[in-house]
Amino acid sequence: MKVAAASLVLTFAGSVSAFAPSFPRSTSSSAAAASSTKLDARKTFITGNWKLNPQSKQEALDLATGIADAINPGSPCDVALFVPFPFIEPVQNAVGDKLKVGAEMVTPEMNGAFTGGISAPMLDSIGVEWALAGHSERRTINKESDDYINAQCLKIIEQGMSVVLCIGETLEEYEKGLVKAVCEVQ
Repeated sequence: MKVAAASLVLTFAGSVSAFAPSFPRSTSSSAAAASSTKLDARKTFITGNWKLNPQSKQEALDLATGIADAINPGSPCDVALFVPFPFIEPVQNAVGDKLKVGAEMVTPEMNGAFTGGISAPMLDSIGVEWALAGHSERRTINKESDDYINAQCLKIIEQGMSVVLCIGETLEEYEKGLVKAVCEVQ
């Protein structure tokens, strides 16, 4: 599916209050310049979501180590890979601290009868610091609503982890010129 999606990287200090701006609001040009400088000083963050690939642990390790080997201490960006659950720990071990390894999704439920669900505490217990929420396929195929995605984000943040909130439109919405409207709602 062709989806023109934008990923909004939300890095938080581990609390729901992180949605508030970290700088005071002001109409002065110096405040605007300070906030712009603050954002400009952030390091670029490049991520890759593996979706339902690769098909074996060895393929995952080969791919991850190939990417990690291309990163050097002088790299101008931070890198994270969002890999299928079975490969998280082996990939973490293979890449060390050269890049972050995140989860492709998390359930907002903390425990209970949610077959196949993965909670934020489960991910945190194996050292996962990042998780995706709101990916287009999960919105479309799994019918994940904005409320459900919001609950995912809140659980990830409450756990002290960071979230990449994916937003974007379907091909049909794109063809109807609804890109801005859909993304604003998300």
